[in-house]
Amino acid sequence: MAAYVARRLAYALLILAVITMLVFVVVRLIPGDPIRAAMQQNVDLSDRRIVEETRARFGLDRPIPIQFAIWLRDFATGDWGRSLQTGEPVLEMFRRRLPITLELFVGATVWAWAIGLPLGVLGALRRNSALDVALTAVAIGGVSVPAFWEGILLIYLLAVTTHLLPPSGFVPLTDDPWMNLASILMPTFVIGTHSAGFLARYVRSSLLEVFGQDYIRTARAKGLAEPAVVSKHAARAAAIPVVTVIGLAWGQFMAGSFIVEYVFAVPGLGRMGVDAIFAKDFPVIQITLMAVAVNVLLANLVVDVAYGFLDPRVRVR
Repeated sequence: MAAYVARRLAYALLILAVITMLVFVVVRLIPGDPIRAAMQQNVDLSDRRIVEETRARFGLDRPIPIQFAIWLRDFATGDWGRSLQTGEPVLEMFRRRLPITLELFVGATVWAWAIGLPLGVLGALRRNSALDVALTAVAIGGVSVPAFWEGILLIYLLAVTTHLLPPSGFVPLTDDPWMNLASILMPTFVIGTHSAGFLARYVRSSLLEVFGQDYIRTARAKGLAEPAVVSKHAARAAAIPVVTVIGLAWGQFMAGSFIVEYVFAVPGLGRMGVDAIFAKDFPVIQITLMAVAVNVLLANLVVDVAYGFLDPRVRVR
């Protein structure tokens, strides 16, 4: 098992190295001059000397390979550069916003599991019934509804119309736990429902495939209750495709947070990334894209390791 984990970790590090180079190059191919975009409201851009001095201060006058080598060195030592818009260290911005996005991820995971797993299990146990059709419609709706539209609808229903929840903003957990819960309830629900739809469909199809196996029929013939059949005999065999969906969902949470954090004015990494893209603030864009890449890689690494525990045959591949 240790060799299997080490092999998967080596693959992940290799992919991360490639992604790092791609992110660095692609960010610099974004149309427009980030220095002029950052300075246009503060100085006279007709003074070419000031623009060039600022570009030299940020190292943008050097060849791309040298910029990349310097960025790698600084990144490894904790110097992630400064925002072109605010001058704030990017590392401090990242540290301040990461806990907010992680809190959204945890809440979205709770919603996805709480909705997706029961819907999938009930759909498999009541196959082709009216309940199964209704649950399938709910799952498809969760996948199909755009996140921004769902967010706007929830704001109208729960904030504008009924005043049950705040329409936007974020309150830290340490300031007020109840207001923190109220402020993240809608954003986490929007992020979680999309993954819940996928999870429900995969749980249903995986369980139906396992229910057709001989050992499940034998367990039922022995008189085991249906909950025991599902939990003791069918759950582990059906877990591998479900684990895949859970891993993909965790990787997609970061992408979903870009839209949801902007709709609900949550100051997390997603909102930081969107603002940086509009402002061509490439030091912030780089770190945001790296966070997305590392999130996806970690999710896939955890899924690969889980495969090894669930199915020993995977370890020899």
